[in-house]
Amino acid sequence: MRKLAIALLLLPTLALSAPEFVADGPTITIEPYGIESANYVCIPGNPYDAATLGYYNLYTGNESYAILIQPSECPTCDLGFAFSRVRMLLRLNAGAAFQISASIADVVDQGGGCYAPGAVQASSGIGAISGIATTGGYFINLTWASPCIDPGRPYFLIFSFPNLGTGVAGPYVDVNGVVNCESYRDAGAGWVDLVSAGFIGDPQIWAETDCCSAPVSDEGASWGGVKSLFR
Repeated sequence: MRKLAIALLLLPTLALSAPEFVADGPTITIEPYGIESANYVCIPGNPYDAATLGYYNLYTGNESYAILIQPSECPTCDLGFAFSRVRMLLRLNAGAAFQISASIADVVDQGGGCYAPGAVQASSGIGAISGIATTGGYFINLTWASPCIDPGRPYFLIFSFPNLGTGVAGPYVDVNGVVNCESYRDAGAGWVDLVSAGFIGDPQIWAETDCCSAPVSDEGASWGGVKSLFR
């Protein structure tokens, strides 16, 4: 598939309540890191769509970001879906070296249509990123042949940084505004909704996804029953 090298436009100065936000400069490029997948049927999460508002300088290591995914984001997979690769758009400094992993988690109903991340049901292995020669924005790609997942309910897709590492600035965010109850950060003290954390956009995290045959029927399944999908 095509490689992307996209120059981002200079944004006007913003009055922000969120700490350490940096607007894009005119020479930032976004480059693929790794090999593009040959085929996938849908990309649940919050995929990059050629526009980003800027990035945050708040990386602390040993942290995670979670994005809500809904069944409607992969409507062609009525029996089940499985990830082939999970991706996140990050700002990195030259020389960056760090670890990444991905997970899928249940949702916890907070009432009023609001969900928060719950128990992790499946996780990838840990990948290592290094060899970053130039400061800029990068697609960080983690290959993960996930278990077949029941498509009839929401989940949270989690992108984690299991060690401290070096050279990570933080996540880019989209231009659509942060959505309450749909994106979270855990920096060691539990999940915090990014609305209450002062973010002005949602982080760009998504999964390249294919259809599969769910190992058990989802008819009448409870949240506890979902765990059988990940054995």
